[in-house]
Amino acid sequence: MSSDPQQPENDGLHQEPQPAPSSGASLPPGVILGFIIIAILGGLIALTMRSGSGDSDEVAELKAKEQALRADLNAARTSAGLSPLVGGGEPIDEIAKRLKRDADTMAGLANSFQLMLTEKDAEISAKNAELIRSEQLRQTLTSETARLQSELQRALVAASDADLLRRNLEAMTSQRDALAAEIASLREQLATMKQGVSEEEFADLERRYEEAMRANGFLENRLKELEGEVSKARLFARSENELVPAAIELFRSLRKLENQPDSELTTAYSRFGTDLGANVLHTLSFATGSSELTPVDQDTLRNLVADIPDGDLAFIVGYASETGNVDANQTLSSDRATTAAEFFSTMKRPGQQVQAVYLGQTDRFSSRIPERNQIVEVWRIRAKP
Repeated sequence: MSSDPQQPENDGLHQEPQPAPSSGASLPPGVILGFIIIAILGGLIALTMRSGSGDSDEVAELKAKEQALRADLNAARTSAGLSPLVGGGEPIDEIAKRLKRDADTMAGLANSFQLMLTEKDAEISAKNAELIRSEQLRQTLTSETARLQSELQRALVAASDADLLRRNLEAMTSQRDALAAEIASLREQLATMKQGVSEEEFADLERRYEEAMRANGFLENRLKELEGEVSKARLFARSENELVPAAIELFRSLRKLENQPDSELTTAYSRFGTDLGANVLHTLSFATGSSELTPVDQDTLRNLVADIPDGDLAFIVGYASETGNVDANQTLSSDRATTAAEFFSTMKRPGQQVQAVYLGQTDRFSSRIPERNQIVEVWRIRAKP
């Protein structure tokens, strides 16, 4: 099934939550009231200095306002943690100094509040970033869970198919052995009874013998087909549970490299040689939507057989580009790996091992050129001493 040429469907990515807007800096009401009172008292001081000690109505009115404002100021000072103003006979310059100190204190409080608001904004931004990361992680885990469930389902189906093939193979083998025994008996009867039976009985024995031989030929062909299918089932691993032990760690490591930067990919491939005894011998490229080997690919696989010592594993990993349907691309990547593994299996020596597996669609080899992801990697995993 080909899928590479199709256009990718809408990924349906979840929209990331937008960070909450930062609240603007605002001064507490007590600070604002303090500034107003300072301005009024400044005007009162200036007026008093101009008018001397006269008790005009205007001065009396201003004093009354001053007393009311003083009461409001004291209330605001108390709420702000400052001591209230007392007495009314302070010199004007002392009042002005105290008012300046109060203004400086309130300005400090305003700066403190502003700093607190800034810190709160930073905390909110950090929380929003954490929420975004959590949502991205949730989406990744959901996708990985769906993929693992799909693999599990395919593994269960594959296990059922493999068991059925093995049972059919055993049944066919039993039938073949029984038929071979019957043929031997008929042949013996023909040899010993040729002179002592009628022509009709002899003809019946010959007919039965020929029918048994034809049935035996059919069973032999069917057995070869079943043996090929069982061999193919062992050749291709549909899940981690079907992998030979030598390939499990490499398969897990390759699967974790999805969506990693190029630098991490290069480092990981170098590390696999040291830690796992695994290295890529060759990469086969495939045409869009195709799983067929070219003559050049076949020659390459023939040459690789000579490069892999007996006991080592040829681990063949199939990929597809991200264009098209995900499930179809998984099938395409498995077909590519299986085709290469089957050809290698026909060339290999008895002491060599080969197994194929797929990793589905990817863009790890090129995010801009999809065709570079339409490949099969042929790994050599060295046998442990």
